[in-house]
Amino acid sequence: MARRKSTVILVLLTLAVLLLSPWASAPAPTVKPASPSGGTEALPSASPVGEEPAELAVTADVGMSEFETLQAQNEAFRLRHPDVSVELRRQDPAEAGRRWNGEGWSPDGADIWLVPNEWVTALAVAGELLPADEVFVGEAISEPFDSLVSQLKWNGYVWAVPRDMDPYVVVWNTEVLSALRAEGETKFSPPLSPEAWRELPGKLAETGLNAGWLAIDGSDPLALLAWIGLFANRREDAPLTSAGQASDGGALEQALSLLAEARSGIRSGPLTPAFWRSFAAGEAAAVVARNSAATRALRTLSGSEAAALAIDRSAWNRDFVWPGGVSIVLSAKTKHEEAARVWAAEMTSKDNQLQNYRQTGRLPVSRSLYSEAYGIEEALSDSGLRGFPNEPALASGPEVASRLAEIGALWSGLLDGSVAPERWKALATELFADFKRDR
Repeated sequence: MARRKSTVILVLLTLAVLLLSPWASAPAPTVKPASPSGGTEALPSASPVGEEPAELAVTADVGMSEFETLQAQNEAFRLRHPDVSVELRRQDPAEAGRRWNGEGWSPDGADIWLVPNEWVTALAVAGELLPADEVFVGEAISEPFDSLVSQLKWNGYVWAVPRDMDPYVVVWNTEVLSALRAEGETKFSPPLSPEAWRELPGKLAETGLNAGWLAIDGSDPLALLAWIGLFANRREDAPLTSAGQASDGGALEQALSLLAEARSGIRSGPLTPAFWRSFAAGEAAAVVARNSAATRALRTLSGSEAAALAIDRSAWNRDFVWPGGVSIVLSAKTKHEEAARVWAAEMTSKDNQLQNYRQTGRLPVSRSLYSEAYGIEEALSDSGLRGFPNEPALASGPEVASRLAEIGALWSGLLDGSVAPERWKALATELFADFKRDR
C-alpha cells in the first residue's frame, strides 16, 4: 500500500514539472516605452489597417506651404503603414471656393477631403460624408475647442476631424496712425472705436496721406465679418442671426454704410509679399488678415519695415470669432473606411498640429497644447469659458456655406463697382439674417 502511494506521488510530481517548465523558460513581457514627444499622444505602430492594401485619394483645399507640410506628414504615415498608399492632390482655396454655385458641392472622387469648417454640414446633408465620431478616441473627443466642434456637428453626429484654425487679426501701420493724431490725442490709437473708424477715411484725406484706410480680401466673406466684428465690438457671427442684429444698436448698418461710402479707400487685392512691403511703406492704415499670414509677413519683412507694423489680437477677447479652420472629412463613397479613419486620426495628432503651427503658423485645435510647455505665442488657454474659442458658433447649419458664398459675391460686387452702394445696403440687410443654429 505504501509502495502504491509512493508511485502516485512520483507520477504527480513528474506531471507538475512537465506542466510548469514551459512557463519557467518563457521570456518576461516587454513594456512599451512612453512617447518621447513631450506629452502628446503616441502614434500607432506600423501595422496593417485593413485586411488588404488600401489606396486613398486625398484632395486638400490648402495653401502651398500647408500642402508641403501635409506631404511630409503623409510620407511619415506611409512609412508606418506600408499597406496604405495615399495620393495627395492640392486645390487652391480660392478656386475651391468657386465650386459653391448655390446648389452644392461637386465631388471629385476623393476618399478624403481637407475643407473649410463652414462647408462640413452642407456636405453631410448632401450625403457626401461618413460620420467622423469613431476617429475621436479617448481624450481626443474633449480636446477640440467648442468654436470648432460646433461647426462640425449636425443631426447628432460629428462629421469632420478639425486639423487647425486660423482666425483673422488686424495689423496696424502705426506710423500712418501716428500721423493722424494731434499731440496728446489718443483717438487714432488702436484698437479704434466705431467713431474713429468712421472718421478715418476723411482724416487720411485731410492730412494728404496717399493711403487707404483699410486693406482686406475683397472676395472673402469671413474677412468682411471679421472687420464688422472689429468695428462693432461684437461676436463675428452676430450679424448672421436676428438676435445678434437686434442687440447691436445699429452697428451693422453703420459698418455697411461706411464700407459703401468709403469704398474708394479700400485696398482689396491679394495679400502678396509685394503688398506687405507696400503696406509697411504706408499703403494703408490697417489690414485684416489671417493670423498665419500676418505672422509670416512680419518674419519676412526687413527689420525697419516690420517695425512700422503691429499685430492686434485683442478682437479675440470677444465671445466668438470665426476660427477659420480646415477639417478632414471622409467620403461616403470610400471603399477603405478603416484606412481613411486611421489617416485622419494621424494627420490630426498633437505632434502634427504642433508641426503645422511651427511651419505654417496655423493654430492647433487641441486645448492641452496651449500650455507653456509647447511655446505657442497665442495664449488661448487664458480664454474664459464663455469666450473664443470656448464659445460655440451661433451660425453652424448646412446653409452657412452657400449663404457665405452669396455674401462674398455681394462684397466683391461692391468693391469692383458692379453693385451700387445703395443696392449693397439693401441686399446686405437681407443676406445678413436668419442663419439657423444646429448644436
